[in-house]
Amino acid sequence: MEARPGAAVPSRSPTKRTRRHRLFGEVPLLPGPGASGLSGPAWTYDPDYRPDLPAGAVRGDPRRQLFCCEVPRYFYVDADRTCRDCGAPFVFSAREQKHWYETLGFRLDAAAVRCLSCRRVYRRDRGIARALADASRALAEAPLHPPAVLAYARAAVAHAERFGHAPLDGAIAALRALLRHAPAAVEAVYLEGRCAEAAGRPRRAAASYEKFLAVAPARGNAALARDARARLDDLAPRAS
Repeated sequence: MEARPGAAVPSRSPTKRTRRHRLFGEVPLLPGPGASGLSGPAWTYDPDYRPDLPAGAVRGDPRRQLFCCEVPRYFYVDADRTCRDCGAPFVFSAREQKHWYETLGFRLDAAAVRCLSCRRVYRRDRGIARALADASRALAEAPLHPPAVLAYARAAVAHAERFGHAPLDGAIAALRALLRHAPAAVEAVYLEGRCAEAAGRPRRAAASYEKFLAVAPARGNAALARDARARLDDLAPRAS
């Protein structure tokens, strides 16, 4: 039947769609890109949907999450995991997940694969490797700049003590070149001892520590002097 001229034409309400999720129930969909696996026009998940919270869950804020085709985290629940490194079970807690995805800005497909202790070790190890790489670049740019040379030697020692290998001979060569250029940089003598000790050369290390104690001014070197004496005592059986 034709509408009378001037009569209002009733509007059609947009089709409502939902998508079932095992945790979040019937999630409302809105027109727009994002929800994969749906035929017809593009749809996305309603960021303002607020399902009931299970016991112990933490409410999520999809507007602060990085998601595209994934269902946003309308709430978080503790997740049982097994550590990739040590094999121990651990809990990826709801509050930690919220921090990851809404404060740190991690993508929703990221997940904790290590327990907290192993994560700390992993971050420390990455920091040691990064410090050596950064120090190596700085040394290449300024091979006789005392802070660059000393930082490189410290980083090489830390890398060797953690991983069992490092460019220790290169660090020793850089320290000796620095001393020829700037004899007052006596920390280089101490660090040569640390490099030799890390390389498994106790006699050379002991000789460097003794030289450092002989030439280093007392002022400003007290902590290094105490460490050098303690290391000499430990090396005595091997250096004799």
